[in-house]
This record gives sequence, C-alpha cells and structure tokens, in this order.
Amino acid sequence: MRKFASDALVIFEIEALKTRAWWPFYVISVVMFPIGTLYFAKWLIPPGAESLVGTRLMTGSLVFALGLMTVNNLSQIMLWERFNSTLKLVITSPVHPLSYASGIVSFAVVQGAITAVVVLSFAPLVGIDIHLSWWLIPVLLLTSLSLTGIGMVIATWSPGQEIGNVLANMVGIMVTLLSPVYFPIERMPHWLRWVVRFSPYTHAGEAVDRILSGRGGFTMEIGYLALITTAGLLIGVAGLRWREN
Repeated sequence: MRKFASDALVIFEIEALKTRAWWPFYVISVVMFPIGTLYFAKWLIPPGAESLVGTRLMTGSLVFALGLMTVNNLSQIMLWERFNSTLKLVITSPVHPLSYASGIVSFAVVQGAITAVVVLSFAPLVGIDIHLSWWLIPVLLLTSLSLTGIGMVIATWSPGQEIGNVLANMVGIMVTLLSPVYFPIERMPHWLRWVVRFSPYTHAGEAVDRILSGRGGFTMEIGYLALITTAGLLIGVAGLRWREN
C-alpha cells in the first residue's frame, strides 16, 4: 500500500513538473478558456437579466471547464505518454497500473480545482451573486472524476494518438454540450430528458446551480452524480489497458 501511494505521488509530481515546459498551454486551458466561456455566455443574455440566470451561467462555465479538464487533458496526457514511449518506462520501473492511473487522475483533478477557483473568483467581476458552500467541494470533485474512467479507456485503447484525441474531444465536449448545464432540464424535450439523465454533468449542473443560488434541495442530485461517477471509475479500472498486445 505504501509503494502504491508513493508511486502515485511520483507520477503526480512528474506531471506537475511538465507544467514548466508547457506552461502557456496550461494557462490557456486552466485559466483563459474557462473565463472566456463565462464571458461568452454572459454576453448572450439581455442586459438586466443577470440576476435571473447568473448562477446558471456560472454553473455551466464550471461544469463545462471541469469536463474538458478531466476528460480531454487526462486523455491527451495518457495518449502522449503511451505513443511517445514514456509509458513503457513507467511499466518497466515497475509501477502498478492503478498507481499510474491515480497519479494522472489526481493531476487532472488538481487542474480542475484550480479552474473552479478561478471561475468562481470572477463571479463578482461579471456581476453574478453566488452563495458559496462547503457542499461545492464534494460536488465539483465528483464532477471532475465522473468521466475520468472513460478517459482512461479512450487513452489506453485508441489505435492511434490522433484518433484518441478526436474521441477525447467528442466525449469531453459533446457530452457537456448535450447536458443541460446552462439551462434547466425542463427546457429539453421529454424524450431527450431520459437520455441526458445518464450524463453526470446533468446532475452536476443541477446540484451546482442549487448550491450557488442558495435554493437547496441538491442532495438527490449529488447521489445520482456519485452513482454515475462510481460506475465510470469502475469502467475505467476494469478497462484500463496496461500493455500493448
């Protein structure tokens, strides 16, 4: 158990050290892109209506950013290491596959946490009143983890790096866009509501909006989010491909 934890920590530290060389990419993906989506969404609503939909705009920007951080970035990191021989060095060290996955996922979650803090700190600057609560921490953590298992499967089973990047973009972006994160689920057609309820971002969006608006009544949504996240992580662990055939 001690070696498992230490190996995961080493993997995390390696990924963190890479930010020195790739810092422009991380600034864009972790800071500039989420803020850009927030401002873009805000300017789409009529003047004076911010008080009615402000928290929903903040919710959509948060969930959308976390979806990209923990699916796209995680998959792209693992794809790059897989197809550039880095993973071979990790395997022969040897490092347990779950230690490697834990280190990579932890790094993605930390990126997501930084993004969440940045987006929330911009609420006063864009004129959105929000209610902060400790409940945000477990909800945003579950949101970050919800599709990491799918991201690991994509990264370790894709036949090529380019195909893997395309699949990661499809999952990270399309699942978020198809989920009602910027608006209530009641605005969707009845037949589509049943489909989007399988998306963790649907429940994350509703829970975050209820927390930020101070309305309460979000415990059931957190339960659904936790259930989908657990299932996603189990799929990732079971489907993690460690060595090439």
